[in-house]
Amino acid sequence: MKGSRCGREVRAGCEAERRHGRGPRTARARVALVVIAAVAFPFLTGFGDSPESRNRRGNKHYRQEQYDEALTEYRSAQVLAPELLELSFNAGNALYRKGVVTDALREYEKAAGSADSLLAASASYNAGTASLNAGDLASAVDLLKASLRLDPGDVDAKHNLELALRLMEQQQQPQDQQDREQQEDQEQQQDQEQQDQEQQDQEQQDQEQQDQEQQDQEQQDQEQQDQEQQQNQEQQDQEQQDQEQQQQQDQQDELTMSPEDAARLLDAIEEAEKELQAELRAAKARKRAKVDKDW
Repeated sequence: MKGSRCGREVRAGCEAERRHGRGPRTARARVALVVIAAVAFPFLTGFGDSPESRNRRGNKHYRQEQYDEALTEYRSAQVLAPELLELSFNAGNALYRKGVVTDALREYEKAAGSADSLLAASASYNAGTASLNAGDLASAVDLLKASLRLDPGDVDAKHNLELALRLMEQQQQPQDQQDREQQEDQEQQQDQEQQDQEQQDQEQQDQEQQDQEQQDQEQQDQEQQDQEQQQNQEQQDQEQQDQEQQQQQDQQDELTMSPEDAARLLDAIEEAEKELQAELRAAKARKRAKVDKDW
């Protein structure tokens, strides 16, 4: 049971569709709708809608860009024949056109497991292209490589793979530049922090040195003040001692007479004794005179 790819561009049936791209770098997307042979379902023919007829109606809606209706037909066919991976491929195409990329990729993944290498290659190609357009470059590269392994001559797959690799390189360059700038910023920040720390350490060292010098000066001033107080005290003690010695000397001088002073003192004493003797004699004379008169 083989599918068919009609041409190298995005196609529904054999009718060309719009190419999806991004400016001058365009991912070549294509969708080849798979037509299921009726011979595969002899037991269903004549008994209402078969997977083949529903798939054909789905393809018709798809070519008319009626993606909701196409998906409805594909889903109903999948209910009847879930083992047919061609239906997953077509359902993935409709989902992709509807913009439901995640579900489309899920359907493509199922179809990529087909034993039909052509169908598997197409499913991997469409999944890779959808991932590329969604910006998932790593997945796009893996899927497109898988498609080329199954169909090495697929020039569209080669083109999209080269595009995905270039975009990855372009993304990596700004990232590398950003990493370098971030590293430079970190180094500058570290240098600034180191300079700030060194400045802080120097300021702390200067402050400690200033404090030590101030303490030394205060200690020196205190020692000088103590020395001056001691000198003043010693001077006061010396003056007091000198004064006491002078007083003692004066007292000693008062007690110790010179020969002249002693002679004068003796003369004065003798003179006083003479005067005392004279007064005593006079007193006795007066006493005798009085007695004589009374008698």
